[in-house]
Amino acid sequence: MRRNARSPNNPPPCNDRVFQAISMSSETRYPFIINLDTGESQWSVNAVRDFDLPSQHPYNSLDIWLARVHPEDRDNVRAELDMVVNGTWHFHCMQYRVMNTAGKYALCDCTGYRLDGTDTEPNMYVGIVTNRSLADTTDSVTGLGDIHALVNAIGEMRRVARNAGLIAIKIDEIAQVNARFGFDAGDRVLAESAACLMDCSRGKGRLFRSTGPMFVALFDDFDPEETDAVADEIERFLGSPVLLGSFEYQPPLRVATLHLDAVDRQPVSILNELNALIKEAPQVPGTKLD
Repeated sequence: MRRNARSPNNPPPCNDRVFQAISMSSETRYPFIINLDTGESQWSVNAVRDFDLPSQHPYNSLDIWLARVHPEDRDNVRAELDMVVNGTWHFHCMQYRVMNTAGKYALCDCTGYRLDGTDTEPNMYVGIVTNRSLADTTDSVTGLGDIHALVNAIGEMRRVARNAGLIAIKIDEIAQVNARFGFDAGDRVLAESAACLMDCSRGKGRLFRSTGPMFVALFDDFDPEETDAVADEIERFLGSPVLLGSFEYQPPLRVATLHLDAVDRQPVSILNELNALIKEAPQVPGTKLD
């Protein structure tokens, strides 16, 4: 990533008082501005607090941020950010895990835009990080974005003319688990399924709990083969046994994929199509609860 020194007399890209006033409007969303030519940046005071950034104006902040990204997600995040820095991509939207001040990994959504420079303006990368562990559109059981966050994310994908891969995952027979072992057990199955999904995506896509025992994964700029490859991996690993007391339970599941050359429909229309596909998908069998 290109970095140059700058004069300390240069002003920050945005008036500090205005920027921090905007930042303080939300405890869970962290705006940032990065000058790609000089390495100068501005981050919200909440980001400094929650992710132990060295200051509100760190230099080389992309490298500082990448060092906090989960090792399993880091290569994919770095590859996308490199494309933003070199001008290949002008829009970046990813979900990945970032180490917070407490030393734990928080699931974050990052949406940003590259602003090309002019003779008088530098190249900029401007965006917002959403901390899913704190956001009010986060599902309390799994820590993933909920149906409202999913609808918003699909809406954001309509802004850029890229192909997209979507994967629906439904955990079957959760009602039977709840009836036999209690609702805490059903929640544990869903929570461990969400953790497995994050391992399978490795920062490539964004994950959400849609409704009930259904999850949806969104992948930007994925072709059908890439989407199917992730779906196959999910089928192999998501059915891993969950220990419910002394009982080893393997959840049955269904997986369906949808490829779009462009996200040019309303989110509800796309989700309805996914729901229809998941109903027709064959079940990957699990433990029988009789």
